[in-house]
Amino acid sequence: MYIPYYVKKRIQDIIINIFMLAFLALTLLPIGWMVYSSLKDSTDIAIGKVGLRRAGTDILMIKPEKDNLLVLSADGSLNRYRAKDLKKLDHISYKTSATAYLLDDKYIWIASANKGLIRVDRNNFKKSQTFKYPLWGIEFHKVSTSYIKKEGQDIFVTVDYKRFSDVLKFDARHLKFMKLLKNSKKRYFPKAAMVTPSEFPGIDAEIYSQVKQNDDLYLGASGGKLYKYDLGTKAIVAKAVLPKGHLLVRWYNYIDMWKNVNFGLYLKNSIIICGFTMVFAMIFATFAAYALSRFRFPGSDLFSNAILATQMIPMIMYLIPIYIMFVRFTMMSGIPVKGTYPGLILIYSAWFLPFSIWILRGFFASIPRELEEAARIDGCSRFQVFWHVALPLARPGIIATGIYIFLQAWDELMFAWVLTNGDTMTIPVGIRLFVGNYQNRFDLMMAAAVVATLPVVVLFFMLQRHIVRGLTAGAVKG
Repeated sequence: MYIPYYVKKRIQDIIINIFMLAFLALTLLPIGWMVYSSLKDSTDIAIGKVGLRRAGTDILMIKPEKDNLLVLSADGSLNRYRAKDLKKLDHISYKTSATAYLLDDKYIWIASANKGLIRVDRNNFKKSQTFKYPLWGIEFHKVSTSYIKKEGQDIFVTVDYKRFSDVLKFDARHLKFMKLLKNSKKRYFPKAAMVTPSEFPGIDAEIYSQVKQNDDLYLGASGGKLYKYDLGTKAIVAKAVLPKGHLLVRWYNYIDMWKNVNFGLYLKNSIIICGFTMVFAMIFATFAAYALSRFRFPGSDLFSNAILATQMIPMIMYLIPIYIMFVRFTMMSGIPVKGTYPGLILIYSAWFLPFSIWILRGFFASIPRELEEAARIDGCSRFQVFWHVALPLARPGIIATGIYIFLQAWDELMFAWVLTNGDTMTIPVGIRLFVGNYQNRFDLMMAAAVVATLPVVVLFFMLQRHIVRGLTAGAVKG
């Protein structure tokens, strides 16, 4: 079958684009999974659970309303069911955590850790008002339980959080928090933290609430299970399950990472060490590469080959000799080297310098000598030729090589693990310490990995034009 050239070319382009997109997706998959895992619960990551955890829907309160039931669950879900057959009539979720409820004639009051105090119309679940708690210094995602009660026109709210023992007073008439009652938790909530679930024969779930109406007993259980139990026949005559709770996207993993782990120190150390390594290595590499590409001297070829040969030796082979050298130098001179910025910067610069020289030598060799000879004829000195002619033309290659050095130093773990101390640890060392030192918080480790990747990604996108130019700068000569 004859296929026109342009049709064949278009089909080939489409196939190539599909393969490129598939390869790109495969390349970005680990990064995407890292970001996704940083928003999960640490336990889910440890057990290999793929999906996000959902909020619990334990039924905390059941309130009869004529022929219906008002069912309130732990995820801030307000539900109305028909009492006769437990058919769902209305549902809305306010996506709260550490939830407690209070009912009056007109409103449903929701005390929660993440949303504060919410007032909802009993007849229309969509009509609500939210009042933030005037509290500071509390990590609300660590609040385990909320408590709420009403006395007259005043509503009292408190939470279980470490040693927090105060109570918030809210004026229900003027709809505002009045004051914070110090050390009043035991007075207003003497049974706080004493509520426990119970069991019921024939039900394989914990019972959190129950209410009797006529000859029926309504039971609210864990997992959002609602039962109607006939007291006469002693049998369950109807059953319903509340809608699933909302997905728990744990943005506060990033907050915990910064508050509970000294990640800011690791980030600062990595920026300082990698930045100075890049600067020092590029200064020496630029001068050395230019000299090797422009000047002939005894042993120049041997020196060039020796530079490349150093990369044949695994980096780990240098670890013990360098460590011994650092210890001996400190013993002899009294100047500390191990665990300092200069010590690690010196090692990184020395290690990345040979390969940088070899790369930059090709960039300088691709610059036509005629340009430098013309500058010499015009009266430029040898250094002026280098500074005003060769260096600007080799800038794409220098930037590409500098980024390579920065990224390699940013990800290096072995030398940083041995040659740093608590004050100079870099990000790879800090992330490695997440396992063990911080109760195996895999969620915080993933969040730290995301934050550690961001500077590199930003740097790449800012300088991608120079990187692309640098990759092809030495491809064509003359």
